[in-house]
Parts: sequence; structure tokens; C-alpha cells
Amino acid sequence: MVIARSRAVLLASAALALICSIAAAAEPVSATTTPPAVAVAEVAPGATHLGSLLQSTASALPPSATDVDRAHAKALEDFYRLRGQPLWIANGMVTEGAKALARELANANAYGLEARAFKIPDVSGPPTTDDATIAAFDVALTRAAMLYAHHARGGRIASPSKLLNSNLDRKPQLLAPDVVLARLADAAEPDAALRGFHPPHPQFEKLRQAYLQALPTLPNTGRSTSLSRSAKKLRANMEMWRWMWDDLGTLHVFNNIPEFMQYVYKDGQIIRSERIVAGFVDKQSSVFSRPLQHVVLRPKWRVPESIMVHELWPSLLRGGGMMRQHGLEIETKSGEARNWRTIDWSKDDIRNYVVTQAPGPRSALGYVKFSFPSQHTIFMHDTPDKWMFKSAQRTLSHGCLRVRNPLELAEIVLAYDKGWDAAKVSQLIKSGPLNNEIAIEKPVPIHLAYFTAWVEDSGRLKVFYDVYGHEKRVIQALDGDWDSINKGRDHLAPVQPNFNPAKVAEGRSEPQRKGRESTVSDLISNAMGGNF
Repeated sequence: MVIARSRAVLLASAALALICSIAAAAEPVSATTTPPAVAVAEVAPGATHLGSLLQSTASALPPSATDVDRAHAKALEDFYRLRGQPLWIANGMVTEGAKALARELANANAYGLEARAFKIPDVSGPPTTDDATIAAFDVALTRAAMLYAHHARGGRIASPSKLLNSNLDRKPQLLAPDVVLARLADAAEPDAALRGFHPPHPQFEKLRQAYLQALPTLPNTGRSTSLSRSAKKLRANMEMWRWMWDDLGTLHVFNNIPEFMQYVYKDGQIIRSERIVAGFVDKQSSVFSRPLQHVVLRPKWRVPESIMVHELWPSLLRGGGMMRQHGLEIETKSGEARNWRTIDWSKDDIRNYVVTQAPGPRSALGYVKFSFPSQHTIFMHDTPDKWMFKSAQRTLSHGCLRVRNPLELAEIVLAYDKGWDAAKVSQLIKSGPLNNEIAIEKPVPIHLAYFTAWVEDSGRLKVFYDVYGHEKRVIQALDGDWDSINKGRDHLAPVQPNFNPAKVAEGRSEPQRKGRESTVSDLISNAMGGNF
């Protein structure tokens, strides 16, 4: 038994050497490079000879292995332990499925991936009858397919919010490694299974077709500096689809920020399209998806902390004119009312309180609010400032989305969820309870998306300005130019005042201002819908 186990370990080492030679063939290594040390797992007693080699080969990893490598290796080892035989070799021959899979891996560039990332073994003939060679071949091909699936689901940019910008609250829609392996093993056509790992959304395929048209010749082995600017734009938008939920929702609201448009889809068809206003460039609307939880009629506004600190606090230090003009009130965080006029704001901190605006004709939220809570504390709402919807670049808010004709959206949602007609919604808006929070029971996802390229059903390609720079960041990441990415500030960091309260109270200095924030009045006007 000891001799047999030792022989299996030696053969596994030989198999790893073959894998290394395959990788070397795909990407040359200097002759002076020392091969990395590897850990070879002992095979399970009682396993078949080839089955044991498949397990030990699958689990063998260099010290530089990533967390993804380790997860794939563990799933592969478990897979071969249960299977006990190769996936791509039958009767000593490479299967037709293996050949089709290899061709699809080599075609990765046609899907916005890079074929050079996958170490594809030679499938032109049998890999000899040697068990170690067969194990190395089978594991190498399966491992390449697993990595392809990882990339197809967005794994090249593991965490957009950390690697690109904190406002990109998206995650690659990764499949568990064992799910990937099961799909490959069960597929009658493995190449079709591989293609099936890409996003299922029709827009992804439309962008891909436009991407193919932007490639003069398909760069099967070239680097990303071989793509045109337009091709990179399309590839970046394809990548962002890899972060979207597979199921967007039977009824869902799709807000495309660079387009400043909102679309309501039901059963895959657009039933409403309308303009929206998004956040300033320095107070961006975040990119994320959450389920709608409440439609609030005649809503009460809780002022965001950033506005409280940078705009209301300086006003309070000078007498509180903005508080009076906009009908704002203050309460403790436990809900107890306080008189803001009697507080010494040069000594007390506005962050100890909550500032609210009651429903009414001066309400910054208008008549309806759509709540889908997240760490970004933004929502969709009505606005009294209808002039904002006439601008071409509608980056005019503090992050929340202002919606034109929002009552129509409320009617659609409440008809879908409650069966209410438009007359009932209208009555509640006119004379119903104040701050009437109507809980939504059916799933209605709200998507804040960021697509700078869109292909219409007619085939016409529309492109939009990269207003927040997210497209540029994705392009840089896919090009491997990570050091050039400007992540910007962390918008979730605690808000800190940029002025000295005591000095402002004495009138000796002004709060710092920059960019669009030419006056505090401009900021509070835009935030609250007032006209100063």
C-alpha cells in the first residue's frame, strides 16, 4: 500500500509538470525561472489509480495560488473524487465535447474576454495512455473552463466598490464552482454550456454584436491595447452587465444614470419611460439594486447628514434662515422634538440630531417617495422643481433620483401590488394620511444602472457621456492598468465639517467652497427644490 501510494504521488508530480509545460507553451517563461514549489495532496486509500491521480492533480497548487484558485481546486478535487474518471477522455481518446469546449475557450475574445487568460491543452489527439498525462490533460481543460465561467460572470473585477469606486455597489454574479462543474459534466454540448455562463440579458448580446463589429479582426491572442476606443467602451458595458442580477424582476424599475432616463419593465416590455435627475458629479447617485419596500404618499423628508453638516449647520450658526425658509425642524435621534432656536450651535454638533421637513407645499420630496433602503441612503422622489427635467445633463441632486411624473409610477406599482386604481391613489395623495408609508409585498426591484452604450431593438447604437467616470475605470481595470484608476473619495465615510463652528458663529470665516458649490444657498436650493 505504501509503495502504491508513493507511486501515485510521483505520478501526480509528473502530471503537474505537464500542466506547467502547457502553461509555458501558452506564455513563454525565462529559462532562468525556477519552477514554483507545489503542495501535492495524498490520494485517498482504496481509490482507483486514475481516479486518485485526478484528485491529487486537481488539488496541486503553487504557493502563489489565489483564493479563487484554492476554491476551484477544492471543488475539482471533490468532483473527481465522486466521478472517479476523466471528464474529457473516453476509451483513451479526447472526446468531441472536449474539442468543442477547447474551440469555445479559444473564442473567448468574441465575448469580451481574453483567450490568452486560459491555459488550453492540445486536443488534436489522444494525450497518450499514461494515467498521469491523462489526469493532467483532463484537469487542465476543466480548470480552464472553470476560469472562463468565473470571468464570464464578472470575476475579473472582484469587487467594483473597492477596486473602482465606492458608488459602484455591484458584485460579480458568480456561480459556485460545484455548480459550474455540474453544468459542464451534464451538458450534451459543453461549448454551449460555456456560452451559457455569460449574462442572459438580451442587451448583453446586442452589445456583443456591436462589439464584434468594432473589431476589424478578432484578436485571438493579442492584448487589450489592440482594441479601439469604441470597442473598449462596448466591452466595458458588457462587463457591467456581468454585475447585474440574472433576474431583473417581472415588474422592475430601471434607471440608467448616464442617460438620465427611467424605464419600467413588465414581462420584458417597457410600459413607462420618463426623465430623471441624478446626483451632482461630486455627490453621485450610487449604482446598485434593491427591492422596493415602500411607496410613501405625502412624505416627510429626513435631511441627509451631508446636507446637515455642510449646509444647515453654517446657516444655524448665523441665525438659521434656511431652517425658517424651508420649514425644517429638529429632533433627537430617539424622536424627541427640540427647538433649534435655543441650541448653541457653536458648541453643539448637528450630527447629534435629526432634521426633518414636514409634508406640504414646500416639501422637497413633493407628493411621493419610493423607498428601497441601502447604505447609500438615497431614494426616488417627486420634486417641485420641474425645470430640472429640461436640462440635457441632469446631474442636479445630492444623490437621490428625482422622477418626472412620479404619480404615474406610483399608480403602476400600487396597481401591481395592491390592485388599486388611479382614483384611489389620487384620493390618498389629496386627503390621505401624512407620510403614508405603503408597504410593497410583491418583488419590485429598483435598479440604478450605469450604461454608457445601449443598442435599441432596431440595432441603432446609442452612447452616453461617462458622467461619473465609471466607464473609464472599468476600461482601465480590463486593460490591467490598475495603478491609473482614480477611485475618488469614499462616499460612505463619516461626514466631517470643513469649517470651525466657533469662528463661523463669530463671522470671522466662511465655510470652504468648491466647484458648483458657489454658495450655500445654491446647495440648499438644489437639495430642497427651492428657488433662491
